Amino acid sequence: MTDSDWVVGFHAVLGLLESRQAVEVVWVQDGRRDERVRKVVSKARARGADVRFVPSGKLREVAGTVAHNGCAARSGPVPLREIEDCIAPEGRPGKLLLLDDVSDPHNLGAAIRSAAAFGVDGLIIAGPSAPPLGGAAAKAAAGHVHSVPLVRAKVAADVLVHLAGEGYWVFGADSTGEDLGRVKVPDRWVLCVGSEERGLRAKTRHRVDEWVSIPMAPGVESLNVSVATGVLLYAMTQGNSETP
Repeated sequence: MTDSDWVVGFHAVLGLLESRQAVEVVWVQDGRRDERVRKVVSKARARGADVRFVPSGKLREVAGTVAHNGCAARSGPVPLREIEDCIAPEGRPGKLLLLDDVSDPHNLGAAIRSAAAFGVDGLIIAGPSAPPLGGAAAKAAAGHVHSVPLVRAKVAADVLVHLAGEGYWVFGADSTGEDLGRVKVPDRWVLCVGSEERGLRAKTRHRVDEWVSIPMAPGVESLNVSVATGVLLYAMTQGNSETP
């Protein structure tokens, strides 16, 4: 699957139809007439999209292991941005999220959803293991793949050097970091989150200005990447701001 492949599931398909992205075709499971499917059909026809009623087996072919909820859609490529598009004007607050070689599509999708929920200016998807934006990632994003500017980058460290030059303070998520509740969050920041297996890569770590962690009960060592990302973004967007 590529960034321009099928999206499956009610929320992912509805989010696509409500975006400005071109929609090539919408598949709906033959015989399904529930309210959610009717809503998808109505939106698709209003967009002028080609709507086809197909057997459940056809949907399973494009969905793979992802639950299709009776619908799937194919569009052109998910629009990607340049990092410059996400940088706040000089003197204005800015908040960015960088995922460093996070390979699980469900974690990517859930992180996109959190980024949209907390008003992040852009999400940078870095590293060779980053998954495509279709399929499981789009479904986990629950229709929000088009709600936040997305940037792909090969080398996270290069992006962070550029952002530092634009006045962004670089936070890195790590279990050994300072309790986020004790950290003063500046007006312009980028939060870097790595994979569950190894965290941030070495070159990325060298560009971190300050390490932060989530306080947890004894016996709990870590959280799922997407859960931790949501908790950190919530805490960092609550207005505790100071220039570093």
